[in-house]
This record gives sequence, C-alpha cells and structure tokens, in this order.
Amino acid sequence: MRSCENCGARVPAGVTSCPECGLYAGEYVEGQAIHPAKPRYGLWLSILAGAAIVAALSFLLLEQRKAEVAPRRKLPPVRVVRDRPGGANRAKGAMLTEPEAMLLLRRHFTDVDPKCVAILGTGYRAGAYTMTVVNGCDHTRLGKWRVDGKTREITPAR
Repeated sequence: MRSCENCGARVPAGVTSCPECGLYAGEYVEGQAIHPAKPRYGLWLSILAGAAIVAALSFLLLEQRKAEVAPRRKLPPVRVVRDRPGGANRAKGAMLTEPEAMLLLRRHFTDVDPKCVAILGTGYRAGAYTMTVVNGCDHTRLGKWRVDGKTREITPAR
C-alpha cells in the first residue's frame, strides 16, 4: 500500500486515483517515482542463449577440424615377407630365398611368441643370409644370425 500525496490516505496498489480525495496518484507517490519491479528473466535468458551459441559454434569448429585431419583409412592386411617386391629373388648360388631364410629363422626361436619376433635382413654375403632378430614385445635384441643359403643351417653371426 502507498499513501496519497494530497490527503495521506492509503492507496491500494494498481489504483490510479485516491479513493478518499480522488486525486490522480499517477507515477509519483510521496515525491518518488514508482517503478514496478520487472523480472530480470530477459538478462538471464540472453546469457543462456549466448552460452548455447558459443557451445554450438565450438562443437561445429571441432567437428570441422576433425574432418580436416586426414581420415584414418583401413590399412591393408599384413603381408608375408615373401610378397615384398624384390624379396623373393634367389641369391646367386643359394638354394633358398631371403624370405624362406627368414621363415626358417623365425621357426628357430620356439621360446619366443611368433608375433613378437622381428627380423631385419642385411642381405646375402659369403654364402649365407645375415639377419638381426629382435623380440618386439619386450624390446630385446636376440642377436645377429646367419642362415646358410645351401645347407639351411642357422648359426649365430660373429
């Protein structure tokens, strides 16, 4: 309730004239302007909308950046060493090829998981293929080995 400026009577809220003297209450009561309390939902809604827009834009930019990165393509299946270009050539004077020598050497390491054995061939010299063998699972070297090209004998390289 507010008071009338003319007679001091109580004026109910929402009434524009005093019920006692009939004077127009208007915008001012007791010398002060009346401002009805407005809910501030608009401010909070605009902040929320701005945050949603920023989140949507950042999501779209991240998706676009992912699309720009080269897509992962499905890799072809692992091929046996014998299929590599030039690897199946038989060295002069040898009875087996380098991939065959690698398969013999791989079978020689029975105490190591076959998936872990990695073999690097260094070529054919002095009648034998020389190869370095590594256990790829625990990253240990299993040494250098020679596979004789004629007898298929496996010996440690010096």
